[in-house]
Amino acid sequence: CASFAMIARLMLLVACASTVSAFAPSPQVARRLLSSPSSPRCAASLRAGALTLSARSSEETCKLVTRSAFNTLLLGSLFAIPITSYAEDADDTKIRAGYATLVDLIENWTKYAGSGDELNGDNVRRQVGTVGNKSPLLGIRKALLRKQVDIDLFEEFDKSLQEIDSNAYSAIFADSSTAPKRGYEYMNDAKRDAEKTLEIYKKIMDSLGLKI
Repeated sequence: CASFAMIARLMLLVACASTVSAFAPSPQVARRLLSSPSSPRCAASLRAGALTLSARSSEETCKLVTRSAFNTLLLGSLFAIPITSYAEDADDTKIRAGYATLVDLIENWTKYAGSGDELNGDNVRRQVGTVGNKSPLLGIRKALLRKQVDIDLFEEFDKSLQEIDSNAYSAIFADSSTAPKRGYEYMNDAKRDAEKTLEIYKKIMDSLGLKI
């Protein structure tokens, strides 16, 4: 752009001007050349040689400064380019893995939840990330917030996920307490919650442009 080119030119002009002044003969050297007892022709030759050396040195140094300034500007422009962060890639992977975990939980419900008198609410809770630390759904809320998911979808998902956990937890103690429902009833509710959560999850995936 025009402003970028203008800044580059100013930097080069300042650098070259500084270089020329740095390599110009000092006042002491100039006086020695002028006061030399040599013949006028010799003095003129010395002055011409000094100026030529100064000009050559200035030209070479100016080229080096030009390259340096160009490299500096190039690096600056590269660092200004936005790049996809690792956190974004990791969040996408986590969200996909969370979806796959919910699908697996529903398709293999009996395997995780048990049946009859052999109910296992903690296994269900382990799958949704509220027990243990291995489920991809553990910390899924933070990932969704970083992805700036629609707040209504997020709250709906969060509530539904909590209901899975609550019903699975209640199923553990229902048969040995005065709970209003039996353990298998709570577990059936937990499965319905899981199916509902999966439907919300599909909407979230679609809103993020993530393929199922």
